[in-house]
Amino acid sequence: MTSEAKGQSWPSEESGSSAFTIEQHGIDFIPHDERTLRLRDLFWIWFGANVIYVYVVDGVLIVGFGLSFWPAMAVVLLGNAFYALLGLTSIAGPRAGTAMLVVSRAAFGIVGNATAAFLSWLTAVGWEAVNIVIGTLSLVELVQLAGVHANNMLKLLCLLGIILMTFGVTIFGHAMITLANRVLSYILGFGTLVLGIYIVPKINLNAHPHPLAGISGTGAFLLALLVMTAAPVSWLNCGSDYSRYLPKKTSGPKIVLATMLGGLIPSVLIAFVGVAAATATDMTNPIGGLQRLLPSWFFAIYLAVIVGGTVTNNFLNTYSSSMSLLTLGLKMKRHKAVFIDATLGTLLSVYALFVSNFTNSFVNFLSLTVLWLMPWCGVYLADSLLRKGEYDEIDLHRRTGLYWYRKGWNIPALAWFAAGMIVGSLFSSNTLWDGPFVRYLGGGDLSLFVSFAVAFLGYWLTRRGRSNVATTTSEAN
Repeated sequence: MTSEAKGQSWPSEESGSSAFTIEQHGIDFIPHDERTLRLRDLFWIWFGANVIYVYVVDGVLIVGFGLSFWPAMAVVLLGNAFYALLGLTSIAGPRAGTAMLVVSRAAFGIVGNATAAFLSWLTAVGWEAVNIVIGTLSLVELVQLAGVHANNMLKLLCLLGIILMTFGVTIFGHAMITLANRVLSYILGFGTLVLGIYIVPKINLNAHPHPLAGISGTGAFLLALLVMTAAPVSWLNCGSDYSRYLPKKTSGPKIVLATMLGGLIPSVLIAFVGVAAATATDMTNPIGGLQRLLPSWFFAIYLAVIVGGTVTNNFLNTYSSSMSLLTLGLKMKRHKAVFIDATLGTLLSVYALFVSNFTNSFVNFLSLTVLWLMPWCGVYLADSLLRKGEYDEIDLHRRTGLYWYRKGWNIPALAWFAAGMIVGSLFSSNTLWDGPFVRYLGGGDLSLFVSFAVAFLGYWLTRRGRSNVATTTSEAN
């Protein structure tokens, strides 16, 4: 249904289509004449965001759980297949013309959606901190190669440099991120290809790492799958943020394919390098271990690649984080909301760098991320299936109408969302707690599958045929 049909009009906002001007759109509807994104642009957005060293760390971690080369690669392929879910959530972007956490108001209600928006914001800020830490440590190593002595002051200066690069680009918005990720994809992708050329010949197919104490082979496989799946799952709450500039009639399957391949190709190849490196040498220190496998001249170059990859990844984290803040009702321009993220992301990074154990914090963060994102995605996709992927562009933005439900809350959706998290936690294993069913999994973790299944099937089965999942569109009217 068009705004004119309802007597409504969208606020007049300056187009944010130029890469070198600050995007003025936030979570408002993107006018059709500004939908200039192409499918190949969407591919490069996700490709550039995923040419990151985190996947090397993931590959090292899963071997550290006790997996030999072939089981580890099976986990890499299975885990990254979840980028298909990201593609499915991205279809709503051009259909509704707005950000992901605004679209999910259709499922949870205008007010009830605030819970997911808040968790989405925290998750994005957490990933910002993870990438800032990895980028900072890489930059410290790079500066040390130039003969500078490492100390806390050097760490702090490198931290500030990473922060400036990350948030400086994000302030400009969607068009700048699209341009930067496309250009940097070529550079970072080439650097990673050369890395593989040096690492792959050193694979030790006969390496059989010792499993973690108290963890069976099945448990180690499930824990490894959790780690590898956490990366694609962590993007589920922001797919439409980047697809919303596509024309409305863009093919859904093509959106899924462009998004999935953009994330899956680099993540599989880079995780493969991490697995290979972990079978060849001690990678307890993922950056220091890599140095033993590379010629010194290329190690310095690849440290720069790591820095660049963490920055490109954080363009998306920061952008989507600001979208979540605006969805929560923050009354300010998108580029101003970025400063709030910069402050919190910096504080979390300082804690991880100077106070806590980064590896333990990282694994716990992945566990908690999966625990809420999978049931959220389950409810969202079930709702989208029931309404056949169509949304009322006006009602998503107002406190009345189709998505108001009961005083802004869709109780069944929130109930199944909570049920998914609660049941999933019973199958979750991390350093914070072990669910009661973990013992039957050999110390493994099935929380992501269980939480998604409970939320998706529960909501879909109980809401079939209900009128409040029907919608009208401009085409229908």
